[in-house]
Amino acid sequence: MTTADVAITSQASGTRRIGEPWVLAGLLTAPGLYIIIMAVVPAFLMVQLSLAHREVGGLWSPGFELTQYRQLATPLFARVMGFSLLLAVAGAAICVSLAFPAAYFITRMKRRAQVAWLVFLLGSLSLSEVLIVFAFQVLLSTSGTLAGALSAVGLLAPGASLYPNFPAVLSCLVYLLLPYVILYFYPALSQLDPEVEQAAATMGASRFSTFTSVVLPMMRGQILTGVLLVVIFTFGAYLTPLVLGRPPQWTVAIHISNAAMGAGNVPLAAAYAVAVVVFMVALLALTRLLSRRRGAEA
Repeated sequence: MTTADVAITSQASGTRRIGEPWVLAGLLTAPGLYIIIMAVVPAFLMVQLSLAHREVGGLWSPGFELTQYRQLATPLFARVMGFSLLLAVAGAAICVSLAFPAAYFITRMKRRAQVAWLVFLLGSLSLSEVLIVFAFQVLLSTSGTLAGALSAVGLLAPGASLYPNFPAVLSCLVYLLLPYVILYFYPALSQLDPEVEQAAATMGASRFSTFTSVVLPMMRGQILTGVLLVVIFTFGAYLTPLVLGRPPQWTVAIHISNAAMGAGNVPLAAAYAVAVVVFMVALLALTRLLSRRRGAEA
């Protein structure tokens, strides 16, 4: 290599070093702007709206009032938040209890069977939530197949319906979220080293004890995250409790809609939304804290 070639190479590498920070800054700017536009700005506007002065007729004017936040300290809002949390926790417990073993057994199948199950799960996600909810409504109605079958064997009174109630809402939410949770657990379980289970088997552990004492502890972080995902999705459910539940089974999302559209109190609806966001952020922080503690103990 000649001296001129060395100089050209050094100049090119120097140009690359100079350009790399600008490229990195450009790559980081786009996601940052997206987060600001899609998350920070709407959150700021929502807080500003929750502090606005309510006008007659569903309008509002700029201001700084805590009137709407005082209405959050009522038994009604506490009951709504409590029911939403109960529904979310129950849905998360059922979904994770069903999805984790299902994903585990899918990963232990032959490759062709795994592909078939994944295609089936992905295909189920193509169904609209509206279609699924109204299909549940028909299924659980007086003239539905399930109600008719239970009436025929004497487990349900003739002409009775299986909705609206809490079990109908919970069953539909579990049906909606179960494929997502299975697909979430699948990659982590598919990467689990088979030699770990083989070592447990050589020490005399059965498949069940291996699953409960080896696999489950190794996946505590993924299980906790899966629970959190279901809680977030279920806590803000709107259509399912609206169609399949009574007013006592309505979540906070329905009450936000009623405050804004029905009562015409947009600042109150914004205050409800701010309370939900704060609750979710606190839940995320608590989950992260628990994950760090368990990681430190391990």
